[in-house]
Amino acid sequence: MSMRRPLALALTATALLAACPAAAGGPAGPVAPGAAAPPITPFGEPYLFTQQHRDALWWWNGTWLPQSVPSGARLQIQLPATPARWHPHTGPDCRPTAPADRLRPLHAHAVLTGRGELPNEGRIDGYATLQTFDYTVTGLGSVAICLRADPEPEHPEDIGLDTGSPLTYVLTLLVGIPQSALSAPP
Repeated sequence: MSMRRPLALALTATALLAACPAAAGGPAGPVAPGAAAPPITPFGEPYLFTQQHRDALWWWNGTWLPQSVPSGARLQIQLPATPARWHPHTGPDCRPTAPADRLRPLHAHAVLTGRGELPNEGRIDGYATLQTFDYTVTGLGSVAICLRADPEPEHPEDIGLDTGSPLTYVLTLLVGIPQSALSAPP
């Protein structure tokens, strides 16, 4: 890939953020024609992701794109737990999934800000609780959030996860960059 593509993406994202300060966490105002609209989720409310909101699910048939969120956004991931326990994983194999991996020169960050547990009564058979993970994302680019189950669920396919070891939940996000920035060929 030539260096022109990442530079063009960075310039496009910078122009969009300048035209729409709400996408960068600034005050909302008029949206310039052709600019990204402010996010629907207000900054007071987190974006919510579950086991069905993860990278490259098979049923996307190659059309999957990561979710766009503004820099400064808060998000929460809820995963079925007990007996399984989920732990943040930051190893070298935790990286953005294609096509977001094209944005590597740009840097976004996810910071774990809290953990919790919710009752799971009547939701997902075989799991007593839902574990929650709260994050704040900042910067401009793609970021991967990875969580690993230990012990692994006996039947991960029952909760929409692939079988295999180690069982890793991966969520790639575009921070401050619209999905449309990925639609052009490299």
